[in-house]
Amino acid sequence: MIHLRVLICRVDDEQHPDQMTELQRIDLPAVDPQQLTPETALDALEAQSLATGQALMRRLLGQQWQELDRQLAAETQRLSPPGSSER
Repeated sequence: MIHLRVLICRVDDEQHPDQMTELQRIDLPAVDPQQLTPETALDALEAQSLATGQALMRRLLGQQWQELDRQLAAETQRLSPPGSSER
């Protein structure tokens, strides 16, 4: 069965945006047309789309926050290396 997959990637060099590091891959839930009824198909697809979109955004924003945290921690270590504190 064919399905869709969303990749969350990091671009490390804006000069080479096609070179990416894959951070996560998320398979979207399959839609089985046999499970849909004409009376409720649109509502069911809309509900699934909203739930899937919210889940994807949570994962994307979570990944963004992790990347930001790594950058800030690295910058803090660069500015204040261990053992360099003033007494």
